[in-house]
Order: sequence, then C-alpha cells, then structure tokens
Amino acid sequence: MNPATIVQKQVEAYNARDIDQFVECHDANVRLYNFAEASPFATGHSDLRQIYGDVFDNSPNLNAKILNRMVMGNTVIDHEIVTGRKGVDVEIIAIYKVENDLIVEARFKRKA
Repeated sequence: MNPATIVQKQVEAYNARDIDQFVECHDANVRLYNFAEASPFATGHSDLRQIYGDVFDNSPNLNAKILNRMVMGNTVIDHEIVTGRKGVDVEIIAIYKVENDLIVEARFKRKA
C-alpha cells in the first residue's frame, strides 16, 4: 500500500471519529511526538485509544482538512487545518513515517 493511502485512511477515520479504524492505521508500537521533542507523548495503541478517544468523544464537529501533502519514500508530510478539536482550531504540520502499511511514527508541529 502506498504510504499516502494509509495516512489518508487515518485522516478519514479521524474525521469520522472512528477510534477503531483510526487505531488500525497505526503500528502496535507507534510513537507520536511533538515536533523537536525527544520523548513521545503517546506510545502504542492503548495511548492512541485514550488520547484520541477523548478527542473524538468531546469534538462533535471535528474535521481535519489537508491543505497540502508531500510524499517521499515512506514519509508523508501533511499541512492541515484541524477544526472543532475540543472547540479549538489549529494549523498543523504532520510528518508520518509508514512501514509495512502502518504508521509507525508521527511528529506534529502546531502553529504558534
């Protein structure tokens, strides 16, 4: 599967607030980081379910719109506008690393 395909599937699950489909797009040992931080803020499916389950439950108007996507090898970089995330809108650069058709790492840079 093309790395962009799995990232797009993850975005669609995010917008549908479907925690099961969202988690299935990620490796069991996935690591999520805030940009330039050495330690992940989430590791594995359990953390994903806890963090994103809360977001999905508390964000009825959640929507991620991809403004631009670049793909190089197994790296996918999305420029996104996320609206309705717990009532807050945010602009994000998301950098995904994909291996074996699953997201194994993601780094997020939020616009200050």
